[in-house]
Amino acid sequence: MLVERFQSVVKTDYNQFHIDPVQSDSIPDGVYPEFTLAVFGGQSIRVGVGIRVGPVNLALEMHDSPPPYVDAEWEDAVEGDLFYDNPGGVVVWHFYSGGFDQAIPETPGQTLTPPGKHRYRVRIYACGRDIEYDGPLVGDPVEDYLIQMWPTTEPEPAREIKNLSGR
Repeated sequence: MLVERFQSVVKTDYNQFHIDPVQSDSIPDGVYPEFTLAVFGGQSIRVGVGIRVGPVNLALEMHDSPPPYVDAEWEDAVEGDLFYDNPGGVVVWHFYSGGFDQAIPETPGQTLTPPGKHRYRVRIYACGRDIEYDGPLVGDPVEDYLIQMWPTTEPEPAREIKNLSGR
């Protein structure tokens, strides 16, 4: 069941934005499940966007159990785990001009998840990643993303569900 929903325009740079714990150094060196839409780096997820720099539309849903898969309106979809043992919860970060800025929740200090040791399954949907591929975008967003997160206890392999954009 849907617990909470957030919507925002997220600033991106270097074709990405991040989902990380508040006190994190982003994705540490290592080998991780990597798809063009996302890299699942254990306690961090790097979401790959089509534009090199600019805004994207993002909706994020927190669920208490796995939501139904939504196929029709999305071009790309991936799913993987996010697990952390951290004194801060998880937030979505703008990645802009090489630095991080809190994006969702928009209020600094608030988090999507509680502190401590937790595991979430994360499904990421995308549409429009090929419209302005690798270009700067200074106008309104042309890419849309939906992230769904729910708690889980068992690890599952990351998987690419759909890739129609070719990105």
